[in-house]
This record gives sequence, C-alpha cells and structure tokens, in this order.
Amino acid sequence: DRGYQEAITYSFVDEVMQKTVVPDDEFVALQNPISSELAVMRTTLWCGLLNAALYNLNRQQTRVRLFESGLRFIKQQGELAQEKMLAGLVLGTNYAEQWAEKARNVDFFDIKADVEALLGLSARAFVFRPCQHPALHPGQAAEIVDEAGQFVGLIGMLHPNLEKQLGFDAPVFLFELKQDAVLERKVPKFTPLSKFPSVRRDMALLVS
Repeated sequence: DRGYQEAITYSFVDEVMQKTVVPDDEFVALQNPISSELAVMRTTLWCGLLNAALYNLNRQQTRVRLFESGLRFIKQQGELAQEKMLAGLVLGTNYAEQWAEKARNVDFFDIKADVEALLGLSARAFVFRPCQHPALHPGQAAEIVDEAGQFVGLIGMLHPNLEKQLGFDAPVFLFELKQDAVLERKVPKFTPLSKFPSVRRDMALLVS
C-alpha cells in the first residue's frame, strides 16, 4: 500500500560490503562459499537491498522502493542467533512520473512516514531518537524504541561517503525493524453506539 516492491536476496553477502555497511557487527564466514560475493552470513538486510537498488539504477530505474522480510544472523554469547527482520530502501522522486504533481526527491520524513504507518498497526507505542550509525548520515539517523525502552530498529539516510563509494548518485534512505514489533497487532474491539443523537453547537468566546 505504500508503493514498495518486495525483494528477496541471498542470506549470504560479500564480506567487504558487510564490513563497509556494519563494521562493528560480528559475522559468521562460510567454510565453502559459492563465491567471494556470498562468503559471509548477513547481519543486516541492507547489504542485499543496496545491491538490488544499484542493479535497478544501472538499468535506468531511477525511482526505487524496495522492502524485504527475512533473517539476519548474529552472534550472541558465542552462539549463532537468527532474528526476523523487516527492512526497506527508497530513493528517487516521491511520486512516479506524472503530470499532476511537481516531482521532488524523497527525504527523511517520507520514509519516516512509511515506518510510522507500519508501526501504527502495532499494539505498542514507539519513539524515534537521534543516534549514530556507521552506515547512516550523522544528522539524519534515528533509532526506534518502544515504550519500555527496548530497541526495535533503525532509520536514516545512507552516509554520503558510502553513497559515493557504492556508486549512488542520489540520496538513499533505509530502515530496518525487528519483525516481531510489526506483527504484534491490536485486536479490534467494538464500542457500542450512543443511544443519544449528536448535538452541534456554535460557541463565541471573549478573551482578554
């Protein structure tokens, strides 16, 4: 409904790419990788989405909106843990090519509105807080936490250095959420209708 297309990428990514995007993450390397580009298990879904976006840009698709739901593989206390994630990427204009609206490039608040629409389906309340992340612009990055202060995800603009290094010619915006936060939905509850008719009043107020 928000105009995104689903992407399905490999759970294995290029080691150099992953170290570039998330240098602080501890990852698992494969003993017998298919190729050097699929040598380590991903700790973020961003690597696959960034490659998919570049693939589209190289084929003259300048407006890209992608999302992916899948597993990331992280080491926790020496054990390999699998965590379900939902990630997205946007770049290009806010509207598809058309005559009625003036085109402009997407910004941080466009992707934030998409994420808020997703989180609005949840039973929990969420807060966006400024943060620092090596893959994100220092002035346009936020972490998302719930009312209990638990970390839920990240959102922001790709760091300008990474943008140039990877070959993008326009700002790229990313988000990644823990899937459980989105899947915990509110249960609809019926509220009885009032037996009284509605009343409308015009009021005039005098204030000093």
